[in-house]
Amino acid sequence: MRRSLLPLLLAIAATLGLTQAATAAEPVDYVALGDSYAAGVGAGTGECGRTDAGYPALYAASVRSFTFVACSGATTAGVLRKQVRAVSRDTDLVTITVGGNDTGFAPVLARCSTAPTDEACDQAVRTGERVARYVVPSAVAAVVLAVRAQAPRARVVVLGYPHLFGEGDACPLNPVRRARLDAGADVLNDRIATGARRWGAEFVDVRPAFTGHGLCSADPWIVGPTAPGAYHPTATGYARGYLPALSRP
Repeated sequence: MRRSLLPLLLAIAATLGLTQAATAAEPVDYVALGDSYAAGVGAGTGECGRTDAGYPALYAASVRSFTFVACSGATTAGVLRKQVRAVSRDTDLVTITVGGNDTGFAPVLARCSTAPTDEACDQAVRTGERVARYVVPSAVAAVVLAVRAQAPRARVVVLGYPHLFGEGDACPLNPVRRARLDAGADVLNDRIATGARRWGAEFVDVRPAFTGHGLCSADPWIVGPTAPGAYHPTATGYARGYLPALSRP
């Protein structure tokens, strides 16, 4: 009698397993918010910098519904004012990359690229770090809270920023300045993580994925300073850096 039940039990277990797998793989309603890194700048061109080669569009290939409102130049305030409204009760997944523009991403890079002394670069980075420490956590938390209000059951994922330079000889900046800028990115990522987790969002750190692929490396996944989309990931950076980090359970 027990032997006759065994095939039935195995069949039931297999059916349950298939049902669970199907549920886990169920398509979702996905909304992508954020700045130029969320839009995909560096990998193509489009309205607001949005491109099909950015990580949100790549991830969206496996979802049911995709709303792409990330926009180049967006700050946390801009996301709150213009983008969060795209989230609805039906939204299952929201991704966000934001905070870099709050700290003066472009002006700091410009200063470190042209400043006559390393000290001047350091001062620019310190100014950005102060904003990262004292403003960004609350600002990112406010974005996550606004998303939660719109979609209480959604998975909310906040992705950070890579080191732009890393180690290597093919570098547009001297070792002091590139190390200082990468250290500033560490402060920013740490504070974004703090703000994201305040309201239960996941923080995805992409720095490990970009290790060995900074702008100074022999195989950079960052666009150089003289090309369109400077200091943003290349198409490879989004596909092999951001996308696997987001897709990881």
